[in-house]
Amino acid sequence: MHDMEQPAWDDAQRWEMAMRATTGLLKIFSFPEFFAAAAKSLAGLLGADGVALIVYDGPEQLRYKLFHGLEQLNQTPIVKFSFPANQGTVGRALASGQALFTPDYPHSEDAMADFVTAGLRANLVVPLPGPAGFTGAIAVAWLHQEPAPPSATSLAIAEMFAALTGSAIYREALETQLETLSLTDPLTGLPNRRTFMLRLANAQKRVCRNQSLMALAVIDIDGFKQINDVLGHAAGDQRLLLVAHAIQSAIRDIDMVARFGGDEFVVILEELRSAQEALSILNRIVVTIGDNGNGGDELHKITASLGATLYPLDFSELEILLKHADEAMYLSKRKGGNQVTLLPQHLIPQPP
Repeated sequence: MHDMEQPAWDDAQRWEMAMRATTGLLKIFSFPEFFAAAAKSLAGLLGADGVALIVYDGPEQLRYKLFHGLEQLNQTPIVKFSFPANQGTVGRALASGQALFTPDYPHSEDAMADFVTAGLRANLVVPLPGPAGFTGAIAVAWLHQEPAPPSATSLAIAEMFAALTGSAIYREALETQLETLSLTDPLTGLPNRRTFMLRLANAQKRVCRNQSLMALAVIDIDGFKQINDVLGHAAGDQRLLLVAHAIQSAIRDIDMVARFGGDEFVVILEELRSAQEALSILNRIVVTIGDNGNGGDELHKITASLGATLYPLDFSELEILLKHADEAMYLSKRKGGNQVTLLPQHLIPQPP
């Protein structure tokens, strides 16, 4: 059954109802809720059964993202996959940049067999505007209701809802981007301090639960100032990327590396069974940075000073653990760099 009975509204009444619906939509900030409300209103105003949202899945592919009121279409195989952006009524509408009404979908040259089988009788496809071109389209669909060509007012209403949907998609993308930026380092793509501290708190709980050891390491790059001073900041950024990749290649899947800023990196090693195991991985990190962090430049070579502490042997709060690891890093630095210092000091194997 359709969401709204279709009375004999005139265009003025239909436009007034659309304006009232728009006011409500502007108060919804969750995109799935926004689309459900927008699709319900639009389908009701146009006497259709529902609305589908189609978005780009790459520059030349489209995919169905959301449906409302179209359970039959939502079950068709085509909605599970992306399809070429030049196919179907959606592809034709996006190519022209104009709304496209197809009154007899099964017999149109753009019909897709799965939708014909599902009972799609007619559709109105409206491109979604975005800041850099169309981001997709909405498709108003008739399966049970009697399709009729949209009036100029109905078409304007559909285009208004498409514009609102395009704006909502853009806002959702910005929110996702801002959330990502708030959790990652923009240069290396590694987690930032905020994300690292959340992971560290959870790792600390897992250590107690699993009765294992955790190493918290701070890494500072030896010779990095010379890279910036002599070769420039662009070369310094490239060297930091090499270091980030080197550390990632030296640790295990269960471990984590983050960048705190400048040339300082931090690492969590989890599920350790001994100080020797921790030292083995920490030394591998230092060696890998020296081997792979220079991009073949032996004249301006960087190495790493690494300091670490072991929890719960060092049974401290998070910030104190970081302070201890930082102090251990400075010990490595004062001893000439390119080495590991592990606290508590008595855990370091002594030469015979």
